[in-house]
Amino acid sequence: MGPYASLAQPHPSAAVDTLRALVPDDADVIRVRAATRTAATGWAWTTAEVLGAYEWPPYPGEPLRPIERTADDSTHASLTVCEFLRTHEHAPIVRQVRANDTAYTFSIRLSRPRWADWDDVD
Repeated sequence: MGPYASLAQPHPSAAVDTLRALVPDDADVIRVRAATRTAATGWAWTTAEVLGAYEWPPYPGEPLRPIERTADDSTHASLTVCEFLRTHEHAPIVRQVRANDTAYTFSIRLSRPRWADWDDVD
């Protein structure tokens, strides 16, 4: 199982729905980058962007498939991602991918991989 294969299912929620509105309908995973929180910002997420949207591959172990359409990079998207991270940064559907002095990168799972249901079939 790869790093995206956690079986925790995103619960239908207004917070996840707001992220879904920023990306194409067929997006299963999104990658976002947020500026590092500092004392000057009150330790809050203040700037963020959607880096890309991805679909699950057909089989486990294969890489995510990028969706070619452009992600929303507006101020609205920044505020939406910051608000989501404020309340859901440590949720099972959020995975920190990278961190440095200026930014954090997260992958956020919007839907469960299709193959996660294969074990349920008799």
